[in-house]
Amino acid sequence: MIEQEPRQAPRLRLLFWSLVALTFCSALDQTIVSTGLPTIVAELGDVHAMSWILVSYVCAMTIAMPVAGRLGDLHGRRRLFLGCVVVYLLGALLCGLTQEVWHLLAARFLQGLGGGGVTVLSQAVVGDALSPRDRGRFLGPIGSVFGVATVIAPIAGGAVTDALGWRWIFWVSLPVGVAGLILAAIAVPRVRHPRQGERFDHAGAALVSVFLLGVVAGVAVAGAGGSRAVWIPLLAAAGTAFAAALVWESRAPHPLLPLRMFANRTVAISSTLAFIVGAGLFGLIGYLPAYLQATLGLSASGAGVMMLPLIAGLMGAGTFAGVRMSRHGRYRRFPVIGCLLAAGGMTALALAGVSSPPVVCAVVAVIGIGAGCFMQVLTVAVQNAVGSRALGTGTAVVALVREMGVTLGALVVGSLLASRLVAEFGSAAPVLAPDGAPARAAEVATGYATAMAPILIGIGLLFAVGAVIARLLPDDRLRPSATGTARAGRSSARSDPSLNAPVE
Repeated sequence: MIEQEPRQAPRLRLLFWSLVALTFCSALDQTIVSTGLPTIVAELGDVHAMSWILVSYVCAMTIAMPVAGRLGDLHGRRRLFLGCVVVYLLGALLCGLTQEVWHLLAARFLQGLGGGGVTVLSQAVVGDALSPRDRGRFLGPIGSVFGVATVIAPIAGGAVTDALGWRWIFWVSLPVGVAGLILAAIAVPRVRHPRQGERFDHAGAALVSVFLLGVVAGVAVAGAGGSRAVWIPLLAAAGTAFAAALVWESRAPHPLLPLRMFANRTVAISSTLAFIVGAGLFGLIGYLPAYLQATLGLSASGAGVMMLPLIAGLMGAGTFAGVRMSRHGRYRRFPVIGCLLAAGGMTALALAGVSSPPVVCAVVAVIGIGAGCFMQVLTVAVQNAVGSRALGTGTAVVALVREMGVTLGALVVGSLLASRLVAEFGSAAPVLAPDGAPARAAEVATGYATAMAPILIGIGLLFAVGAVIARLLPDDRLRPSATGTARAGRSSARSDPSLNAPVE
């Protein structure tokens, strides 16, 4: 483990900024293309492939997460991380150069493979450089950057498409990504990971990949109103692969995702909370601008501005929680407080209905503060529990579960909202922007607020349940070094000493 010494402070600063840059790019490219899809399809043709331009990236990203985490544990993270960055940047470059929609899908898949590796390994390499006690001040701001990029991506995509053309949606992040790669090549530590004959679980990786691919693709097709003849077989294949993966991973000598890891209370609870924040917050974000447009009578750009308090809350709370966690070494309070704030914010937004912009800004800021309080705290808690030898796998579990929450949350919110709007308006899509007729504008605002209120209250209840679950987290102190075992991780250590053996 690299000890934190004064002479290493410059390298740690370079590491921090490289991870901020690369995390921002990978998160941005997940949804930045959404607002440019009509323009892309108009030029390349094949409207049926529109949704797959988004789905291909997410599919590849989820497949890459557990694989990258495990390979990093087995063979070291530095070269793998730099390789994932190169793959991600190459994919982004090829996306902008494509002339056929199917070439674009392939390039997006390649970009997603790199992006998934970057998402997991950017957090895991922090564990190679810092002790669990010190990781919060790094991962807190980095997690906030992930949230900010996710929020602003659709807005940025529309602006870039209008100003420069759709190809620049993929190229705009290249300079930042290249700068991050250069800094990472200098700053990412070289750490040996002796594994004493352990091998990569190819069969487990194949089964988990089929499961993830089936879930993401099936949910995407179902959410887009696709044929049951397509999404039902996809989900059935996912269920079969999941059952097979459970059997295989429980018996494999060196599993891709050790099931015994979930016997650890910290890992199990943190994974549950990661799913809740993914489904509750990021599942909603895609529909929040339209809600603000309808209820406040704003333009698309005005709704984007109204998202700024959410961004500020995410960044401020994430940084604050990371610093406080590093200073005092305890983390349980942050998920509890964060879930309660998010629950209160969602409920207040539902009750606000057709309100004034200042009120909505304040409520949205509270939601951002609540989510920011614990997004990256969960990663640090899991890393502390599993130890340095399973650092990448534990990090991948949290990231993967959160991504699955985003996917399923977006489907559920979208489906419920569509059905509620049909009940309110008698059609699937009311006019979101006021058309100049005050009566019609008021009707749209009231109808949209009425349709969205039960969904927001439901998400608030989900976060309230999260607060109860978070209270069950062990109130442990983060370890001041890579060696040793946290109390929360002892049960895992006894069953599998490799989970927390020191890194040399």
